[in-house]
Amino acid sequence: MTTRVGVPQAGMTMITRACIYLRNPAGLLWRWGRPGRNRSHLGRWTSQTITGLIIGLVFLALSTFCLAQAAAAAAKETAGEAAALPEGPTDFDTCVRFALRQSPFLTKSSMEIDLKRLDESDSRYGFIPALGFRTTYYVDRPTSQNVKPSPYTLSFTSEAYNPLEAYFSLQVKKLITEFAILSHLQVIANGLLRIGRAFLDLDTLKRVATCQDELISLARQNLNYAEKRLGIGTATSLEVKVAAQELELAISEKERILASQNNLLEGLKSFLGMKPAQDLTLNLEQVQRQVFGQFDPAATTLGQAKARSYDLKTHEIKKQLQAYNITLAKTRVLPNFLFGVTTPDPLSMTTAKGFFFYIGLEVPVWDGFKRIRNISRQKTLLRQIDVETETKESDLSGKWQVSLEDVRGAAASRKVAQAQEELGRLKERQNEIRYKSGGEPLTTFTEARKGYLESQKNNLLKALDYDMAVLSLRHLSGDLSYSYVQADSWQK
Repeated sequence: MTTRVGVPQAGMTMITRACIYLRNPAGLLWRWGRPGRNRSHLGRWTSQTITGLIIGLVFLALSTFCLAQAAAAAAKETAGEAAALPEGPTDFDTCVRFALRQSPFLTKSSMEIDLKRLDESDSRYGFIPALGFRTTYYVDRPTSQNVKPSPYTLSFTSEAYNPLEAYFSLQVKKLITEFAILSHLQVIANGLLRIGRAFLDLDTLKRVATCQDELISLARQNLNYAEKRLGIGTATSLEVKVAAQELELAISEKERILASQNNLLEGLKSFLGMKPAQDLTLNLEQVQRQVFGQFDPAATTLGQAKARSYDLKTHEIKKQLQAYNITLAKTRVLPNFLFGVTTPDPLSMTTAKGFFFYIGLEVPVWDGFKRIRNISRQKTLLRQIDVETETKESDLSGKWQVSLEDVRGAAASRKVAQAQEELGRLKERQNEIRYKSGGEPLTTFTEARKGYLESQKNNLLKALDYDMAVLSLRHLSGDLSYSYVQADSWQK
């Protein structure tokens, strides 16, 4: 492209830029002041003032950003100093609150919120057009005897600016931050479920270990009795071997229980962010009351689960985000604004000095109708999300019914196990009376005692299945996570 005098004009691009200056009567260019020596002092003062304002805005933005970063760093240091390891026997509530402060499994999703808030801050600064500085030196330039322009240009130029796109981009970033918060709360809810299961498992294993100690004692008593009988000739060596093998099996089962306890405890310490060398003593008294609180499986409803479901809430945010994507696709059809200040171009063969302010528009001439098709694409994605919403609600309803059936089935199994334990206790008492009266040998009583202890272990395991089913129902209903964290507490 060339100017009126046929001289190529620098800075022309393939993008159409309509810049309007006051000096041009045709309405193509706006210029603050007139070139040449006769330009008024008012025009010079106005251009210098605008340049100073632009530089001041840049300095103010940089200062605000630095202060914000310093405040964020100080807040993180304060948060890090607040974390402290639990001392003494630790109950479920203390473990949960400690995990919320420093669990490494929750830190990643928490840091994701910080990243999204930084993106949100970037969008807020997007309301102020980005400015850049450019200087150009012309090694080879046109010359004239009467005109000797400066060999260089200085310019402060804005990037393409669309205020509507900046506004809706900020709304999108806010929703993305909310999405990150809900995702973090879902991670917390899963972490609380993990802690609750660990407490229930450890409590049951502790009780089962007590029963196993009694079985070991009973097996050792049987072995001593068999050895005495072998010594007086009323038993065979095979009976002694059987009794010894039963004792070995009982001891091996106790070792397995202890190993399970140790693995669960180490897993809990790892989740809490504790080092392997650190000790963690748990308070397992009335563990069901600690884990369940005031939760009543019969009182909870599917409506509460839907209202508290983080999965449904995040899906609703996806729907809102897609609606904003449609709006953003429409705003990208609009032209972008440009503005800046620059010194005269040496190619224009003018001796004017100083900075000149300009504004203009930038419109892509041809893009293959990609922006138009993108609007249709985003609308199709929104309809797809609407279909997924119905699927999500159906899945939650199905999980809810399965969880309720698990609770009912576990309750029935626990009731049967309780009846078996009571029956085993009665048989033990019956054989004890017969043994003490001389009607039955010691082996009959020990077998009855062993059956009672095995039924007691089975009852503990069935009770654990019921507790796990209730805990899963509490987790699915949202009561567990809502007892400790709220989404509003993460909003700023």
